[in-house]
Amino acid sequence: MALPLKLPTLSVKEAATALDVHPSTIYRWVGEGELDSIRYGKQPAEGSKKRGGEIRIPEHVVDERLRRGPVVENAKAGVAR
Repeated sequence: MALPLKLPTLSVKEAATALDVHPSTIYRWVGEGELDSIRYGKQPAEGSKKRGGEIRIPEHVVDERLRRGPVVENAKAGVAR
């Protein structure tokens, strides 16, 4: 059985740099479902409030977001357009 191909991904910091936003914006977008992500690593202990693992953003997701045009943050509402 062949292993699946590894999907090219970016770290949160790399994705933030590519999209010219703060890394906390990337975390917010992932939490809101605005950006698809993959979580790698150890699962947190039962009852822990931590989510565990590392968040990686697939390159094609960042490319797609870039194709939609520049990211403009509305500071009052915290909404990206």
